[in-house]
Amino acid sequence: MTRLAFIIDLDYTLVKTNTTFEFLKVICPKRYLILSKILKPLLLLNAIIKRDIYKFTLVMMCIKGWNQRKLKQLARVYYEKIIKGKSSMYFNDILLSFLHRMRNVPKILLTASLDIIAENFKDLSFDIIVSSESYIKDGKLSSFHDLYRRKNLILKILLKYFDKVVVFDDNPEPEFYVLGSKVIVVQIPAYGKYGKRA
Repeated sequence: MTRLAFIIDLDYTLVKTNTTFEFLKVICPKRYLILSKILKPLLLLNAIIKRDIYKFTLVMMCIKGWNQRKLKQLARVYYEKIIKGKSSMYFNDILLSFLHRMRNVPKILLTASLDIIAENFKDLSFDIIVSSESYIKDGKLSSFHDLYRRKNLILKILLKYFDKVVVFDDNPEPEFYVLGSKVIVVQIPAYGKYGKRA
């Protein structure tokens, strides 16, 4: 029997937003507004060095040193009130409906969003959540390991446990396509970006 799994991206695939940036905008609006404009030139470096310097710097300047418990509480409120609370505006209903119908297939959320945000999506019957990992020191956020452009490394590990995986992503990493016939990539239109729907 073939061991099949569905791997789903979060931002602009399952939901219509960049959850990390929106979360920062919600919990520290003034700082986010100022820093997101000042740091914008860093976006040009992302493609060159294949790291999201803009995101890393923005997160560190907004919430580094914040209490982990408080951040988790705020992330839960963000998920409950904004994402889940306005589900008809946020969720890609077509993809969500499809995933709910596939009851016997393991579902893995693979996202570069922060773990404190992503872990809340376990409510949607995901079996595994893999996300950017927070580093905590003395109970406070000290840094994080970003999965931006590194999701292919996680996919390679997952392939050890499944015979075939179907990846749903609005912006698949190029490396996904060279992992062999065990990987089926379904690139869907970026949901909510530029007014498009999947």
